[in-house]
Amino acid sequence: MPEMSFDFEGLIQMIANNLYSEKKVFIRELIQNAHDGIRRRAGVDGVAGRIDIETRPQELEITVRDTGIGMSEADLVDYLSNVGKSLTLEEREYDGTLIGQFGIGFLAAFVVASKVRVTTRKVGEETGWLWENEGSSEYRLTECEVAAPGTTVTVSLAGVEDRGMIQEAEVRALIRRYADMLTVPIHLNGSREPENTMHMPWERSGLTPEELSYDLRFYVERTLNDRVLEVIPVQLRGDVQADGVLYITRDRLYNIDQPRTIRVFHRRMFLCENQPDILPQWARFVNGVIDTPDLTPTAARDNYLRDDKLAALRDALGALVVEHLKHLRDTQRERFAGIARYHRMSFAAASYYYDEFFTQFADLLLWRTNRLPEESDDIAAGDLLEATGTGVTLRTLPEILDRLPGVPGQPKTLQCVSGADAARQYFKIANAAKTTVVDASYVFEPELLDAYTRLPGVDLRLVHIDREDAPSSDAVFQPVSGDDGAAVQKLADRMSQVLMTPQGHTIRTEARAFEPPDIAAVVRTDARTEAQIKAEEVLLDPNAAPGFREMAEAVQQMTRGVGQRLTINARNHLIQRLAAHRDSANPEVRQLMAALYHSAVLANGQLISAQAATAFHDQLQELMGRSLKALELEARCATLETRLQATQNRSRTGATKRPGHRSFFMITPFSDRYHPLVQACRKVVEHNWGFELVLASDKQETDQLLDNVQALMDVADGFIAEITDNNPNVMFELGAAFTDRRDRPVVLLRQGSSGNGTALPADLRAMLHIDYALDDAQLAETLRAAMWKYVPLRDLVNSAGYPRYVSRDRLAELIKPVTLPPETLDELAARYHTFQDWTAARPEDVGQLLGQKNQALASFVIDRVRQADET
Repeated sequence: MPEMSFDFEGLIQMIANNLYSEKKVFIRELIQNAHDGIRRRAGVDGVAGRIDIETRPQELEITVRDTGIGMSEADLVDYLSNVGKSLTLEEREYDGTLIGQFGIGFLAAFVVASKVRVTTRKVGEETGWLWENEGSSEYRLTECEVAAPGTTVTVSLAGVEDRGMIQEAEVRALIRRYADMLTVPIHLNGSREPENTMHMPWERSGLTPEELSYDLRFYVERTLNDRVLEVIPVQLRGDVQADGVLYITRDRLYNIDQPRTIRVFHRRMFLCENQPDILPQWARFVNGVIDTPDLTPTAARDNYLRDDKLAALRDALGALVVEHLKHLRDTQRERFAGIARYHRMSFAAASYYYDEFFTQFADLLLWRTNRLPEESDDIAAGDLLEATGTGVTLRTLPEILDRLPGVPGQPKTLQCVSGADAARQYFKIANAAKTTVVDASYVFEPELLDAYTRLPGVDLRLVHIDREDAPSSDAVFQPVSGDDGAAVQKLADRMSQVLMTPQGHTIRTEARAFEPPDIAAVVRTDARTEAQIKAEEVLLDPNAAPGFREMAEAVQQMTRGVGQRLTINARNHLIQRLAAHRDSANPEVRQLMAALYHSAVLANGQLISAQAATAFHDQLQELMGRSLKALELEARCATLETRLQATQNRSRTGATKRPGHRSFFMITPFSDRYHPLVQACRKVVEHNWGFELVLASDKQETDQLLDNVQALMDVADGFIAEITDNNPNVMFELGAAFTDRRDRPVVLLRQGSSGNGTALPADLRAMLHIDYALDDAQLAETLRAAMWKYVPLRDLVNSAGYPRYVSRDRLAELIKPVTLPPETLDELAARYHTFQDWTAARPEDVGQLLGQKNQALASFVIDRVRQADET
């Protein structure tokens, strides 16, 4: 019968593009073949053998040499030249250490090779053979001299672009990745020591459990570059066989789909890594290194088949993890507690996905509860409690139940909250009531808490206090009583009649008495409320699928008329005052009722929807309008002060002549410490804005110090005050500035967020001020940006009709590279204050001030200043 033929070049292309993910795996395949040859020879004459790899990147060649069993002429014809036929696969039933499988691994060399040469001599034969192929279906086989049994494969690369993969460092990394476990030593370029580890820590005998744990931890952290909490030796025998190490990672995981750090070896040869299904889904906190003969590799040997063998291995590894944790729980309880606390969310996820895990460790899962103030020092070092510093502690359920009051023969009542973002408020309420509440709002927790009540031997009644009232006497919400309670109940009835949610649902309001009194109201939700919120989110989403929108509309229809539940606190002073107002039709009263509901929604967190946010905005606008009315009344009251200021202005002596340009008066202590601040302010005021910055020490208008300061302040258009130290002189001058402001802006500067720790005067605390740092490299720009946000100052700077001031330093900057003596600059700045002055300046007048030596520069100086004014 005719035989089928194949296209060799097409087969190589198929292997390159579809079978192997990387070209360099051909080195792995050659190492694998060499390993099997050595193992087969050991079974014949006991010779251990070794593998030597030589890299010659400049020559585009790599050689893999082994001292294995070698090949005869028939082997070369029947197996090396016969695609798909594997001698190793045929002999594996006699030798389980062989790792070859499909008989196509050798072809991987042709993905990169222009030529492959195989020199070999089989044990027991005197003749050697040379097999050569240039990447086609034809090969040459010739007899040759070979000194000793074994096989040498030399691959000549087809192009220089692949030279990097045979560099020594790359080959060394590949050996350690793929062949680290092989018990045959692999030497690279004549190295004295093998590149592969060969003997793994879990294979060493005579180690104590502590020594083994240390060796395994060191191996994991060196090999996988991961951090380890606990190591679990793997030595599975029986129906499932596996060796290696599992470990509990130090990285906290909160999602079951997060990637894993795990390496899988098949018969000691690397297979793949980070596959999510090698371990059970619930064991996301466990990683490791596994060597097993039970998996079935794919043809490319970079993954495994998902079959019954994998399922059996996964179950066996999961059982091993549970047994190790049980042993740790029973023998080293404190250590187990630390791990359970560290991986609290991962343990909760494991309990949710795996019933056996929950059965074994339900009593040791940790839950967030409120910590009463008197319990702050009641935390033993070996206990399972964890103080978080935020009034929250972690306890196991048995510990929580021990703290709850109860009646013999009756179930205890455990109060919990399961609404997201609501626990903080309920913890505050529970602390005030001196009881315990569990926060079960995280993923998996409501289901786990409910499952705990159904465990054998557990007699527990669960009450979600964010949804319902607890019947016991220690409930945080108590019925109202007395005349005051009756008044608050009537208020609740009126609120039920008038309040509506932003979605149009009723708000059922009830009166309760609870601590602390400063909490006026809380919103309590149920499954229907949460369904309403989710339905609203879907309907507001323009990208929601039609099917989802239909379901959301159906939910809205079913829950129409079903509103939220608002609980008002009869012990709150605001509630008591509001209850005294009987007229619920009064707009002011209704505004306060709505504000109570909105404040409770904000505290709850989970109820803040788009419509709720709109309602908050609308009410805030209303409150702002009312505040503006109050401000208008305050403005009327300021009329007397305005008249007084006018009288004071008329009483001014007017001795100081106002300059043609504008200026800021800077109030600052006389200290060299603030020199950088003064310079930065000068740059902003004089260079950027064209105003003059005046300090009391700059000018002497009168003989008297106080009169001089008053004269300078009278003509200033605004003020900048440094108030860090509450300097008495600064505060005196600042008071004068506020007394006669005439709508002149005042900018307050303060070093750091708290200065030197000195508290600001009461009148200044409510005023905006600018924090700065003297060591700020961009101090001028920082101050400019901050001051520019002040609207009155910005309006002043942008106002027209005043010439821009030219300071001495600004002048020196504009005429660069010309450098004039300081006294000359002073004379020019004193004569020409503004750009307008320089526009009218005559060269002969400027030349006189420059002096005979620099007189020729007069026109240049005038032109440079005028050019700056035009830009």
